[in-house]
Amino acid sequence: FSSCSPVYGYILATVLPLNFGVALTYMIAYVVGLSAMLLLVGFLGQKLVRKIRWAANPRGWFQRVVAILFIATGLLIVTGWNTQFQVWISEHTPFNFDALSSSLIVPTSNSPAKTTGGVLNVANPYNAPNFTGISTWINSKPLNISELKGKVVLIDFWTYSCINCIRTQPYLKDLYAKYHDAGLEIIGVHAPEFSFEKNPDNVKKAVKDAGLNYPIAMDNDLLTWGAYGNQYWPATYLIDKDGQIRRTHNGEGEYSEEEQAVRTLLAEKGGKVPGQATTQDASVNDQPITPETYLGYTRAGNYIGQDSLTFGNHTYRASDLSQVNQWTLSGTWSESEEGITAVKDSVLTYRVMAQDVYLVTGNNKDATLDVKINGKPASDSGSAGDDIKNSQLHVDMAQLYNLAHFSSYNSDATIEIHVPAGVQLNTFTFG
Repeated sequence: FSSCSPVYGYILATVLPLNFGVALTYMIAYVVGLSAMLLLVGFLGQKLVRKIRWAANPRGWFQRVVAILFIATGLLIVTGWNTQFQVWISEHTPFNFDALSSSLIVPTSNSPAKTTGGVLNVANPYNAPNFTGISTWINSKPLNISELKGKVVLIDFWTYSCINCIRTQPYLKDLYAKYHDAGLEIIGVHAPEFSFEKNPDNVKKAVKDAGLNYPIAMDNDLLTWGAYGNQYWPATYLIDKDGQIRRTHNGEGEYSEEEQAVRTLLAEKGGKVPGQATTQDASVNDQPITPETYLGYTRAGNYIGQDSLTFGNHTYRASDLSQVNQWTLSGTWSESEEGITAVKDSVLTYRVMAQDVYLVTGNNKDATLDVKINGKPASDSGSAGDDIKNSQLHVDMAQLYNLAHFSSYNSDATIEIHVPAGVQLNTFTFG
């Protein structure tokens, strides 16, 4: 128990500016809880202490254990290992702590319904919420919305293992290079979907590998995500010189419209707007593709097997895949909320329809996976992905890898992956 609980600070800094009624309710609940604890200490404390003298003895074993725990906690915080410990807890327990915490975040109450189409598509502009709960800034000092007034700001919510986010990066880099000197600032708000995406080293490497030069804000607790009422990866919010949100867009595409909106807001700001709009939307593949597939037991879809996916270690027997979009396992796997980890050398087989097949791994295990496509070693099939060398996929960090690339859309292909012990698989995505 602590009277200076961070809940109090969270209510004042995050909830109150967005929803007074909800903040007042939270505050009353906090005060009631605080008062109840003080009454409990005042009226029952002496009786309780008499009954548990072993815990109150300053030289007893209980007090010494508590002291050691406090020291250990302090060392974890000083060394930064507390973050890795939180990630480990999230990966090795059946409880979704991230979902619980994000469910308490209050969305922006005055945000209009998101729409698409048109250049400036927000009929009633509203004040852009400030960045909240940012744990780390990359490529920049800490920023806030108020000090960015006078510029046109594009907020991009993304996460580094999301293929849809990755496909927007060339466009964002081009937009930043072309219009930054004219007054455009892009802020990439990295909002993790998986625990491994909270690791600053992983995010910094992904930012460097992608060549992103604009500021990146790590929103590990999804507080800025909640302040904007966001629900999508990727999603963009375009803010004018007065700090008002003038355009929103969810997902890929509408690149030409976004660039035209940037040019319009830069012209409103005053000054010279360079060149002409050149961005073109990428072509859209209208063919049906296998949906994004999560491998963790709570969100796994289209799994076919003689044994159901449940938390913990289990030995699975593969089943025949009678339809496209089905997958199965063989060998011993450890199931968690976020993914599956091979306990012994094991196999995952998936029938897919797509042109590109991507796999997201969830840990930094350094290992080599053997990959077959339609029964042949991947490199012999003529459809090996960019990350396949000699029919093998070398993994060394939690990120997205390209397993297969077909010369054109493939309506039925079988991917077989031999996974060594210790490697965690999280998600398949397709393009």
